[in-house]
Amino acid sequence: MNSFNKLVFLLFTATIVIGCGSDGNDGDVFLRFRAVLTPTEFVIENPDIPEDFEYDVYYETHPGSYPFSYIDHNGDLHPQPGEYGVLEIIANSGDEGALFSAGEDGKDLYIDLILLSTGPVIENYDYYTIASTLNYDE
Repeated sequence: MNSFNKLVFLLFTATIVIGCGSDGNDGDVFLRFRAVLTPTEFVIENPDIPEDFEYDVYYETHPGSYPFSYIDHNGDLHPQPGEYGVLEIIANSGDEGALFSAGEDGKDLYIDLILLSTGPVIENYDYYTIASTLNYDE
């Protein structure tokens, strides 16, 4: 009977260890640059963005702090006092797993950095947006 108890305990322990749910993965993050009138120069310190990037195209990136600057079509350097100069990206975290269920993955995040002559605008979405559907007049 002693070996039977050990076997039951071993099976129970294995069930708990194997059956424990895992945590969900963090959501993916995508960054897109937009401009009504293309700046004459734009720089962002993000290794995930290619040097020959295209406007209105999402690029997958990682969470972090990314300083940026640009010269608008009027020749003014941004960021100016009071404007954003660093893009802080934080991924949506996955949920923790429960005893017998896995945690849900975090939602993907789509970020638009809009480079305007009045200063940069940052917009966050939890869904993919088509560039032509966004309204800058709001």
